[in-house]
Amino acid sequence: ADYVLAKLQFARLIAAYECVYRAGIKMFLALNKSRWCKNCSILNRRALFARVSAGINDGWVSQRRQHLIARSICSGGSTLHQQQQFDRSRGENFNQYGLTSDAISSVPPKNARVVICGGGIMGAAVAYQLAQRGWGPHTVLIEKGRIGEGNPWHFSGLLGELKPTDSQVRLAQISLDLIKEFDKKGLPTGWKQTGSLNLARTRDRMTFFRRMKSQSAAWNVECELVSPERCKELCPIIETDDLAGGLWIPNDGVGNPNAFCHSLVKESLDKGVTVVEHCSVSKIIQHDGRVKAVETSNGTVECVYFVNCAGFWARQVGQLSEPYVKVPLHAAEHYYLHTKHVYNLPEKLPVVRDLDGHIYFREANDGCLLAGGFEMKAKPAYEDGDTPVSIAERKLPADWDHFHPLLEELLRRIPSLKNATLERLSNCPEAFSPDCKWIIGEAPEIQNYLVAAGMKTVGMSAAAGVGRAIADIITQGYSSIDLHELDISRFLGLHNNRKFLRDRVREVPGLHYDMNYPFYEFRTGRNLRMSPIFPALKEAGAVFSQVMGYERPAWFDKKNSLDEKGVPKFRIATTNGFGKPHWFEHVQNEYDVCRERIGLSDYSTFTKIDLWSKGREVVDLLQYLCSNDIDQPVGAIIHTGMHNRHGGYENDCSLARLSENHYMMIAPTVQQARCKAWIDRHLPPGGRVSVSDVTSMYTAICIMGPFTRIMLSELTDTDLSPKSFPFFTCKVCRT
Repeated sequence: ADYVLAKLQFARLIAAYECVYRAGIKMFLALNKSRWCKNCSILNRRALFARVSAGINDGWVSQRRQHLIARSICSGGSTLHQQQQFDRSRGENFNQYGLTSDAISSVPPKNARVVICGGGIMGAAVAYQLAQRGWGPHTVLIEKGRIGEGNPWHFSGLLGELKPTDSQVRLAQISLDLIKEFDKKGLPTGWKQTGSLNLARTRDRMTFFRRMKSQSAAWNVECELVSPERCKELCPIIETDDLAGGLWIPNDGVGNPNAFCHSLVKESLDKGVTVVEHCSVSKIIQHDGRVKAVETSNGTVECVYFVNCAGFWARQVGQLSEPYVKVPLHAAEHYYLHTKHVYNLPEKLPVVRDLDGHIYFREANDGCLLAGGFEMKAKPAYEDGDTPVSIAERKLPADWDHFHPLLEELLRRIPSLKNATLERLSNCPEAFSPDCKWIIGEAPEIQNYLVAAGMKTVGMSAAAGVGRAIADIITQGYSSIDLHELDISRFLGLHNNRKFLRDRVREVPGLHYDMNYPFYEFRTGRNLRMSPIFPALKEAGAVFSQVMGYERPAWFDKKNSLDEKGVPKFRIATTNGFGKPHWFEHVQNEYDVCRERIGLSDYSTFTKIDLWSKGREVVDLLQYLCSNDIDQPVGAIIHTGMHNRHGGYENDCSLARLSENHYMMIAPTVQQARCKAWIDRHLPPGGRVSVSDVTSMYTAICIMGPFTRIMLSELTDTDLSPKSFPFFTCKVCRT
């Protein structure tokens, strides 16, 4: 029977792909020799995949057909059947979630207060949160395909409270609370409280878990450190011989992103939100720096706010305005492995994350496993910039060679997996930001243009929380959650460069499960910006960190600073541990030099902004924005903060008054986009105050130590005595 089945499968493949007769003969031999049947194990299919691919590589089948044939055989069925299954899944009937086609429009209204681009889980969450605040009748949700189409059936749906930072934890908790609330109401969410077990193979990972355990008390997240033996009790199918312990989070669980998305949309519709399908956004129109209207394929909508929730396509949507909004995202291939029913799988299996193996797995449905991971060296998708226009095109062929390291880790952690039957391996690329963090907030380029994107694979875990934050910004002008670390203004134009994003995305996905050591430094996308004295710093033994694209010294170490040709090397400041860092003595030596002699520090990276006017307009503007009195004599330096209406800091800076109506602002490097946008949004009308970002125009050198006046006196004839040149003053000196 197996032999006959193999022949039938072979005949279907020949008909589907129009292979030549010679190809059929060789393929049949490969199948017969391998004694293949539809229930062969993952291990056997992997071997068969390699053998069939090798045979096909002889040249008797085209490269494209090679992949389709081998993939179809190794997945236990025809590729055509899998595609039909995919189409059925993503085209689930709205009635399943209480939605009807009558509730969905294809033509947007002519006027609205808020237009949301993207009918995935993030756009649905923003629409729901706005509807909760009474803005439903004034909100339009636009989707270029079908609602929820961006949340395919094979997504992991992992839901966890414990995140790297306080802001992300609070957003995730809001999401989890709403999912549980929907579940109690009987709305479909797929919620299942399974708990999550995070495994540690090393002492450093256990140290990291202890740090997270300490922080969890402040975050109100219940978790406990567990032994390898306890790990085995919680998940009997895992191998624990190489484990140092684990972190158990009992309140975590899993959900169905597609179901939750439709439930959000249903609730939004009930509260007056207009939902439009098969409608593409083609242009965002602004006037005087504010959103004015949105052009779509089905008409123009005049609006006050625009929210970019386009997810995978958020960067492309950002380019539909003038000036364009920088949403630095790049896609990387991401894999989901589904098995058929696994024998002896425990009834209640927790979500398991083997962080040192960069893998996770959970029970999918009816005793099946869903597994995936975040490989250390990711594979960029659509490197040529030709992003797919639909979700169907977004799904790429599976690269078994690339997935192989993750599969090896899965087989190592779950020994019984080698006997499991493969259902499918899905390759659905995800978009990642260059620093592996979410992108949230009002765009610095255009007022009332908000972005919620870059959620990686945790959209369901973040959606409701991020949706609330965006809704708060729209309805009350601020969010009660500190979003500074996630704010879109942390990026510059250079971060949106496609080559930079392509290089960086190879590294970013692996950080999701990598060890979170202090002072992490990226290894890709380096040497973007350097000060003029960069070569001299490198020759002096500098080891560099990167801030806003700038390379600046973290410490100096002359040892091993030259390559084999005697040329100074570019070295990255890595810190691989939680204990006393290896660079401690180098920094201590620098401190002693600055205290006892003379030290030089490169301040060229600091944000530098020029502000001037013909009259007193610039003085009045800065008096309004700053908490300190900036109307000081020419030559004074005023350290101050720029505050919002709630008293919170928007920027910390120093202002040097160069003339009556001319100031130079010096601010932290990371504030370059944020502080200029804050000033621009408060400028008086008519261009009466000029503002210019001159960060890259000046080299700034800070000289520290007790002998600095003596050294400078050799470079200038200006009187540098304390009486003539007092503290917190500036002079333009001629050498």
